[in-house]
Amino acid sequence: MKKTERSGYLYILIGATLWGVSSVVAKSLFIIGLPPAELVQIRLTLATLTLLLVLLIFDKKRMIISLKDVPYFFVLGFVGVAGVQFTYYYTISKIHVGPAVLIQYLSPVWVALYAFVFQKEPLSKRKIAALLLALLGCYFTVGGYRLDLLRLNRIGIVSGLISSLFFSFYALYGEKGLKKYDPWTLILYGFGFGAVFYWLLISPMRVIAGGYSLKIWVAFLYIAIFSTLIPFGLYFKGIERVRATRASITATWEPVVAGLTAYFVLGEVLSPLQVVGGFGVIAAIVLLQMAKEKASPCTPIETRREE
Repeated sequence: MKKTERSGYLYILIGATLWGVSSVVAKSLFIIGLPPAELVQIRLTLATLTLLLVLLIFDKKRMIISLKDVPYFFVLGFVGVAGVQFTYYYTISKIHVGPAVLIQYLSPVWVALYAFVFQKEPLSKRKIAALLLALLGCYFTVGGYRLDLLRLNRIGIVSGLISSLFFSFYALYGEKGLKKYDPWTLILYGFGFGAVFYWLLISPMRVIAGGYSLKIWVAFLYIAIFSTLIPFGLYFKGIERVRATRASITATWEPVVAGLTAYFVLGEVLSPLQVVGGFGVIAAIVLLQMAKEKASPCTPIETRREE
């Protein structure tokens, strides 16, 4: 395996780990009555301002984009970022975290099918096996075999399905932009336009005047940086090295981390089947790294290097 591929998988695994740990924080905020849309607005605004400040100090070149690409970033932010952020958090607010994560992780299927049909990316037997193993492992990890899942809120289930489609669009459309721009550039403008979208729905002054305690603002900052800015940045850095299909499958590590976090932090018991599911996801990631294609489209980072 190439060094860039190894780093790509590592970036995704770290990002998925951060996502898995932070899901508990978001759920706690919904329990106290915070609307999902308001959390998304706060999340995107704080993440954008933080990244803007960092780039202003350390790397202004990554803030430069072509004017002709503004429509691309507009769609990435208004459709991809705004869509996936709201539907994911709305799903978590309506149903349990485990099923919400499970439904969203149908996205590797949509990504793989799109890449195979429209991008001519080959689907080797090992890649198909890794995809199926990851989905099955994810299913068991979040306790999908429990009969009470059949009684979930229908709106929550529909929202979860829509979220999986938005996440697929975000990954594939973001991969397109990575052929020209650095991941942090995509994050800055994607999140920036996404934040503007929610400013139109919820005034920032409403949040400022919300009277939230210092503890809640610390939670907001945690979600903005460790649940948004860093993991999404790492996810894009992973996509530019291993492509969206492999990245989306590898990201199924998130529910494994979420289950372990719930076990250690909340005292939730892990059943034997959940443990087996976790090992299934790990096996899928290993199998995916072993998969070799005879011919495959260039990764975004390879495309940028050729130009």
